[in-house]
Amino acid sequence: MNILTIDVGNTNIAICLFEKKKPIYFVKIKNSDLTKTKLQQYLLKKSIKIEDTNIILSSVVPEISKRIIDFLIINKIKFDLLKELIKSLEIKINIKQREKIGEDRITNAYYAKTKYLKNLIVIDFGTATTFDVIDSKGIYDGGIITPGIDLSLKVLSERTAKLPLVKFAKTNNVIGRDTKNAIQSGFFWGYISMIQGLVDKISKEKKDSFRIILTGGNCDIFKSFIENVIVSDDLFNAKGLNFIMDEYLKK
Repeated sequence: MNILTIDVGNTNIAICLFEKKKPIYFVKIKNSDLTKTKLQQYLLKKSIKIEDTNIILSSVVPEISKRIIDFLIINKIKFDLLKELIKSLEIKINIKQREKIGEDRITNAYYAKTKYLKNLIVIDFGTATTFDVIDSKGIYDGGIITPGIDLSLKVLSERTAKLPLVKFAKTNNVIGRDTKNAIQSGFFWGYISMIQGLVDKISKEKKDSFRIILTGGNCDIFKSFIENVIVSDDLFNAKGLNFIMDEYLKK
């Protein structure tokens, strides 16, 4: 049987179909574009044999996940919620109020620990840019949450009179020669400096070195500019959900 992962983020819904461990179909829907028609289009495709597919739903937006759950129930489609499955995950977490950790961050941390064991930082470029730390003992030791790139670009444009909304892009030079290039440079090189700086501070605080896993929409842009990157994979979270569901089905 195949596994379909549905991850509801703050901006997008990521849907990925796995045949065993291989992703064979991936699509993102903006939360603002979610309709029953869209769900029918992407979940009830003829190429997806829904009756032979196990579905796992992860969400950080209750309102959106409720709409998806209602759709699945109405169409008599069986599914499992990550928030129920994570109760049985074998991972030590050194974080207060564990129940408030985003399901996406739990997935990233658990999958990273399972594949790479310890001394890891997972950096996820989403609506927020998050850092999750797996220490030398394999414990999920906490992390960092910073504003995401696209969100910050939007706020900069909305809260200023003359600065345009520009597309995030790599720049060759640090110094911009016009407004657009100056903003792009500030975000590209600024985020590189922030990311590497925070990784260095984490290493100093923990008195240890870490391997870096990048995921999220902009991960490949940064992979050549951050030290000790071992993985750059936009589907890392989806693969983590697939792994968790597969483990659950084997029990």
